[in-house]
Amino acid sequence: MEQPERLPSFRYHPDPVATGSVRADADAPCLNCSRVRGYVYTGSVWTDKPFILTDHLCPWCIADGSAARRFGATFNDTGAVDLPIGVREEIERRTPGYTAWQQEGWLACCGDGAAFFGPAGARELRERFPEAIAAIEGCLRDEYELSNAELRAVFETLDVRSEPTAYVFRCLHCAAYLGYVDRA
Repeated sequence: MEQPERLPSFRYHPDPVATGSVRADADAPCLNCSRVRGYVYTGSVWTDKPFILTDHLCPWCIADGSAARRFGATFNDTGAVDLPIGVREEIERRTPGYTAWQQEGWLACCGDGAAFFGPAGARELRERFPEAIAAIEGCLRDEYELSNAELRAVFETLDVRSEPTAYVFRCLHCAAYLGYVDRA
């Protein structure tokens, strides 16, 4: 194996190792470049070609767009948000995605895609993302039409490893936290 290279940076997914979308793997060759680089992508991949790409691509081939070009792959869905074409292209084809219980979605703010900070349960929200709690509570209130008492009860059931799970984003411009809750 080659010496591990420094991971590429992703504007819209600043720490894909911390979010679980990329993991260290000393033996996994990339299906695109055939190199063993010490890391492998573990998130969602959509392609109309008959390839299993999860756990078979390196982050470098995602970052430079070569995996998306070769396999006709996308890693994220930005269909529900209004974004400039270049931003949409970068998020969908050159940014590691993540895995959610239902269809993953990307959030936006200030006319740009937001940065994905990771999945979170109630504990992670309190410990790592306390500023995101209001956004998650707002999602629960608006999307699930919960009363305050119901909201507090559902908030306590949020779990990073089981559904329902919160997904935390942050605006790259105004620094506001955004988020949504997903359950099977």
